[in-house]
Amino acid sequence: MIHHRNHMKIKRNQLYLLFFACSLLLFFGIKLKAQNQNVVIVIIDGARYSETFGDPVKQYIPFMSAIAEEGSIIDEFYNNGITYTSQAIPALWCGTWTEVRDTVYNGSSTSYAVNPTLFEYFRKQTNASEIDCYYVLPYIENLWLPSFDPDYGPSYWPSFHSAGISDTDVCNHTLFVMNSIYPRLLLVYLADVDHAGHNGNWNYYTQAIKTADSIVGAIWDNIQSNQFYENNTTLIVTNDHGRHDDAHGGFSGHGCSCDGCRHIMFLAAGKNIKAGYISEQHRTIPDMAVTAGSLLNISLEKATGHVMSEIFNQSPVYPYSYNPNFNQVHQISPNPFRENVRFDFEASPNSLLKLQLFNLSGLKIKSIEQWYPSGGQGEIIWNGCDENGNEVSPGIYLYFLMINGNTQSGKIIKHLPYKNY
Repeated sequence: MIHHRNHMKIKRNQLYLLFFACSLLLFFGIKLKAQNQNVVIVIIDGARYSETFGDPVKQYIPFMSAIAEEGSIIDEFYNNGITYTSQAIPALWCGTWTEVRDTVYNGSSTSYAVNPTLFEYFRKQTNASEIDCYYVLPYIENLWLPSFDPDYGPSYWPSFHSAGISDTDVCNHTLFVMNSIYPRLLLVYLADVDHAGHNGNWNYYTQAIKTADSIVGAIWDNIQSNQFYENNTTLIVTNDHGRHDDAHGGFSGHGCSCDGCRHIMFLAAGKNIKAGYISEQHRTIPDMAVTAGSLLNISLEKATGHVMSEIFNQSPVYPYSYNPNFNQVHQISPNPFRENVRFDFEASPNSLLKLQLFNLSGLKIKSIEQWYPSGGQGEIIWNGCDENGNEVSPGIYLYFLMINGNTQSGKIIKHLPYKNY
């Protein structure tokens, strides 16, 4: 079974306009490096472990096999719940086996996860905008939804980029998003392996795995060559479920508790991940999101998974404590903005604050310095103008706010101003 049933068109027209506006930026290399940890997660739907890292010669996954030499594998990674996509994908999102409920949203029938998702934890606890958090997947008219949890919910959902019909299309859109929007948390969903498995044609199925493998290779190469992501990014690759082993019906189906359906792959590489490491520790689907959260320095407080600290270079990596403290930005509002945007912060006494703003081609457009002798809560306001007092064009801008040597960065969006009629 594959995939996201009915759901909604989430700002799709707005996204297309944004992507069109950003497309010219593909000709430029961004000259700024990310100051924060980034995480890219690839979910390959329905690949059986015996055709991925369970194959001694790795004949269908040469790219991921090469990446594994630079990263870590969890050899005993399992779907410990329901081996259907409709339940396993929300569990990967939420770091727990969450209830999934039907609903009608924006006039369309769909379903949603009851527990908060990694997207929501990330956006709320880091004050990230929706363009810092992307979910890229094939075109589906009505997507499954994250949660409506009262502490999180729609205000913290990711940007959805649902376009194309094949994994190759998803790859192209993923590279576009990475090279023009620069999200810090990116989840990519590849559906074709599961489709091909259900088709019952072995060559079709294994070719789909090879294609997914090459896509992971392309994403990894882009991480290494993109100045925003290099040396600051962890790649995670996993599955939602496997497929029946030969004793339980073969590769064309899934959904039972046989080892073929439960045993899935987990690969991680990049920042903070051990190189050439194979873990034999038993791990399960809820551990993925919690581990990604630890890398992002956030806490999934309603999750049940555990941090897979055995794959980290530094062990343990302590989860983020969601409490305000000195020398950090707490809120940026409004974002998107039309005229003024306010950066709320808390600083220790006698602090020097420096706000720098850049466009996506790396050109600095504004620098604001402010001495804050009293400490405590304060704010810096940018009026949307450059150093010469000229209003900047609508678009995406990168900010770097430095408080006593502690740097936080992210993106803000400027919209067209309101017109007076």
